[in-house]
Amino acid sequence: MFQFQGETFDKRLAFVSDLISQKQNIVILAGAGISVSCGIPDFRSKDGLYNNLNYHELGLTCAEDLFDINAFSEDPRPFWTFVRRNNFASDKIVPSASHLFLAWLDRQQVLLRIYTQNIDGLESQAGVDEEKIVYAHGSFTGATCMKCKAKYQSSEIASDVKAGVPVCHRRIAKKGKVSRNATKTNSIEIPPERRSSRKRTSTQSTLSNNMAEKFFPPPVEKGCCGGIIKPNITFFGEKLDNNISRRLEEDYKKADALIVMGTSLSV
Repeated sequence: MFQFQGETFDKRLAFVSDLISQKQNIVILAGAGISVSCGIPDFRSKDGLYNNLNYHELGLTCAEDLFDINAFSEDPRPFWTFVRRNNFASDKIVPSASHLFLAWLDRQQVLLRIYTQNIDGLESQAGVDEEKIVYAHGSFTGATCMKCKAKYQSSEIASDVKAGVPVCHRRIAKKGKVSRNATKTNSIEIPPERRSSRKRTSTQSTLSNNMAEKFFPPPVEKGCCGGIIKPNITFFGEKLDNNISRRLEEDYKKADALIVMGTSLSV
């Protein structure tokens, strides 16, 4: 471990800069801390999401249910309401200096890979080559219909996220195949079909008064899918992408430096 006691910040920065200049294949492990200054809270700190989320208002029984796949499948309204209120799926959130630093490393051709716990996609927005980013928990840059598996870019569903819960409006061809036509989405509400299997920390009802109100969406056209659209992020209860382990094995052999930014590496 490097010791910096008694050193000024400028000297510390110069030391790190000199260290980086000698490397050619740098791997970054990035966490929520690099996005806090962008207005995106981390999860478990005193000022983090789990300690400050008004989950009762969203109709949840605990904060963790916000990212629980069973809770989302049961009723996606709390999740999409949270996304809408916090501008997660908008262009109002811009990269921080940390993200720009990662893009600078890429331009200098010394960045081997970024493994990020973040789902905001700000590494890509800052200019990092998508091929060099591994989203350990997925990202908001894309979305998928839970029913027909049709793929969407976040820009394609942005207007529907603002209105409510986005659903797939693609036409289903014969034998259950998705037609390439009709990429329009629409907002719809799905009645709950099953309860979340996560351990509850409260005996509150799963729906607040606001969320319990009946929602009558415009009907989906006949022949359209109508499935709930889920962002391409990994919820509790879902498996991590197998490509992560494969990439780690490949990069381990090439990396000559490891930089940890914005994470304690503990869960």
